Amino acid sequence: MGPAIWLRTSYTTGSDEKHESLVEGVVMGNAVDGDHRLLNDATLYNYGANWQKIFEVVPELLEPNDLSWVAYEARQQNELEALRAYAEGGISMADQRLVDNLTGVSQGNPQIGFRGAQLEHYVAKTLQASVHKECVVAWIVLEDEEALDSGKVALIFVDALGRVVRSMRVDPGDAESVGGLWADGSWDEVDEWEEADFGPEYQIGGACGSLLLESMRGT
Repeated sequence: MGPAIWLRTSYTTGSDEKHESLVEGVVMGNAVDGDHRLLNDATLYNYGANWQKIFEVVPELLEPNDLSWVAYEARQQNELEALRAYAEGGISMADQRLVDNLTGVSQGNPQIGFRGAQLEHYVAKTLQASVHKECVVAWIVLEDEEALDSGKVALIFVDALGRVVRSMRVDPGDAESVGGLWADGSWDEVDEWEEADFGPEYQIGGACGSLLLESMRGT
């Protein structure tokens, strides 16, 4: 996967002590692959709420991993087509391995799985998450003013245009745990991704959200 950073954007009076308390016990090597990825400098990163300025300073954060733009968009399109096929044809058009997993068949215990409307809901949710995952190129742990006051950092997954795909406030220790899954690509299997809020552009009415809605409608 692409780069991950821990970005501090608030440097108000007294915030240094809050910062030290926040990161106490966090192993940056696990969270973001090393202390060098902790961006903590008031002269460089005092962005306040405008954290996306980091992309002007470190534009390589938005490079689509090791893919060309054509490949990056093609992978998203493949997942969109799977979502559209399901929207048009229902369960019969969903990947059988996904259905078996959600119904409990693959675990040899179909009594524990989903059925009916619940199954349809989770198939759609899983396919939508697959589209979102292919959009993500970078992961940011944001230590802003809210994080310093609340003790909860923001996990922010962004696409190649710097738009928020999903985000969630979590304890610093949980951010470290997700960071440990970033390199091997299994970060989409945890609640911090599955239950995260969609970014504005990925909600219905946003550019990417509308695209997903069209796929769900089969148009």
